[in-house]
Amino acid sequence: MNALEFSYLSKTHNQPASLADRLHFDVEQTLKGLYADESLVERIDDLYLPFARWVSQYSRPRRGPLILGLAGPQGCGKTTFSSVVSHVLRKGFDLNAIVVSLDDLYLAQSDRLSYAKSCHPLFATRGVPGTHDTALALSIFDRLKSLQSGEVMYVPTFDKSLDDRKPVHRWQEVSGPVDVIFFEGWCVGATEMSDEALQTPINRLEQDKDSNGEWRREVNRHLASDYKALFDLIDVQMWMQPPSFDIVYDWRNKQERVLEEHLLDIHGGILDTLDIKVMSPEALKGFMQYYERITRHMICYMVQRADVRFTLLPDQSIASVRLPESH
Repeated sequence: MNALEFSYLSKTHNQPASLADRLHFDVEQTLKGLYADESLVERIDDLYLPFARWVSQYSRPRRGPLILGLAGPQGCGKTTFSSVVSHVLRKGFDLNAIVVSLDDLYLAQSDRLSYAKSCHPLFATRGVPGTHDTALALSIFDRLKSLQSGEVMYVPTFDKSLDDRKPVHRWQEVSGPVDVIFFEGWCVGATEMSDEALQTPINRLEQDKDSNGEWRREVNRHLASDYKALFDLIDVQMWMQPPSFDIVYDWRNKQERVLEEHLLDIHGGILDTLDIKVMSPEALKGFMQYYERITRHMICYMVQRADVRFTLLPDQSIASVRLPESH
């Protein structure tokens, strides 16, 4: 397939209207379940179906699941896009597509705090490389790749409002065999930086709490070792390009406010018994400084490195998608 803008692809490979009509209600329910903008259901014809068709064509000759790595800044819509397209692939193309989120692969809170105590205090805050259970992640992908018909496994899920992994009985159930895996996360596919690039602090967090660069060098070491092994599993690297880094705070703040609004829906009657952690706008600004260095780095180099590039507008909508030249 020649490289082309996705807007053109959507015009030349439209799916039958009956399929779009059949999927409309299911996609709408998927969006509701994610507390996402329900008007996105109107993108079935020009975005979700054409992209699902491309994935279907790309994955068919393979033995074992196609692993699509989707990266992008916080709050840009990775989970929504992956969830909707995986649903379309299941319902419209008879492919067993699942979503595995890097956010669900964090170390348990106790393990993260233990690592922070032994290595650097900044690792107590989830997010950067070093705060995920990469050994567990590698074993999960290994099992997913070999999962047979009739076999079932469970993939961890993480509760951000509790800042800890959910109990096993609330993990995602996956039946085999798996055809497509969307592996999504803010730094999925990130590569190590040069020593020179790490020298100077870029924000108040690094200046005040990592003035000697020990923490950021350790984060970089993880990118070069265990995270590289994990990201090397990706068959197709995808990237959501924001207009600028400055817009990312607004997107992530919107995401946090949605979480705050729906805490009762998420936790039900036990809400009052839980130690819920929802960040204020001011606390969120400090939290995002943990992510800033790698995010800025990815904004610069992923435009060229990614196999698939989504161009985002300030309102988070996808303006265009650039596909690989061939497969």
